[in-house]
Amino acid sequence: MRGGLPGPAVWLVVRRNLLTGELKTYLSNAPIDTPLATLVRLSGMRWPIETCFEDGKQSLGMGDYEVRGWRGWHHHMTLCILVYSGALLSGAGVPQVKKKAPGLTLPQVQVLLISILPRRAFDAQAVLAIVAYWQQRNHAASVSHRRRRVARLHELDKGSL
Repeated sequence: MRGGLPGPAVWLVVRRNLLTGELKTYLSNAPIDTPLATLVRLSGMRWPIETCFEDGKQSLGMGDYEVRGWRGWHHHMTLCILVYSGALLSGAGVPQVKKKAPGLTLPQVQVLLISILPRRAFDAQAVLAIVAYWQQRNHAASVSHRRRRVARLHELDKGSL
């Protein structure tokens, strides 16, 4: 146990790089009968998971959530993960590619999609309409936040009198 402190029993897993001698440590709450090879393999999964999150943040908007509660955050993350897994599993919608390259990464899928999908012609009016739309939304949100802050300040002032 933990010297009498509460909490679950955990194992210390130490990995040594055979080439450099570098040691890395991990805590595991796996059952006692878990094979050592399984612990070592799972402790090495950190890099692919971190790469997945980095790709998701850069390419899918995983880090661009603007929510105020857990429900909205879970909704946003679920959608990002579904899109990410769909993109990787589909092989960018090209069956021939999926058979020959089953381990595609998100940046590779992006390159495939850019190569396959037709490009839209540049339309200045459409670009300006999109920019105007987002500027209007940002302005409305800013005004709403200011009103709420001012109302809160007035409530605080009334309470202190």
